[in-house]
Amino acid sequence: DNHYLMCSLDRIEYCKRVDGVKHEFLLFYFRHWTGSSAEAVVCADRTVERGNGSKQSSDIIISPSSKETAATDRVYLLGSQDSAIQHLDNAGRYRTLCTLKFLPPSAPSALHVAAILCLVHQQAPAYNLYENQCYWYADSVWMSLKRIFPRNEESCRDHNARNDYYGV
Repeated sequence: DNHYLMCSLDRIEYCKRVDGVKHEFLLFYFRHWTGSSAEAVVCADRTVERGNGSKQSSDIIISPSSKETAATDRVYLLGSQDSAIQHLDNAGRYRTLCTLKFLPPSAPSALHVAAILCLVHQQAPAYNLYENQCYWYADSVWMSLKRIFPRNEESCRDHNARNDYYGV
């Protein structure tokens, strides 16, 4: 059995760090395939690798014309909702800007989400400060899932704060 197809996406949260460059990322809430109330939280974001091998969000200056700077698109399991909140709070303050809730039975599966994440990365594998950074990545994944799986409900607290680098 392919459990990735049976594991459905309940909702996505579009999040933004409060401090620094206001890094944007997505939180995916997947339902367990057995129908239980178990839920797994997965985070996806775009960063860039510094010269010393460490990962960093968009707060370092990279030549906007450099096509050699590979984007580091990360997807990682945070665990339960409580574990996710604890992990994210330890990494710095953030706020949820929008939520996109998918309605069963037409909600995307974990496999669908993985395919969208791969396609968005292939669209722009190079990091570009002015075009293809964390803001572009989060918005592209969000809009792709919203359009491909139209049975959804979007609610926004601050839609205008999305795709915003230092207020620009």
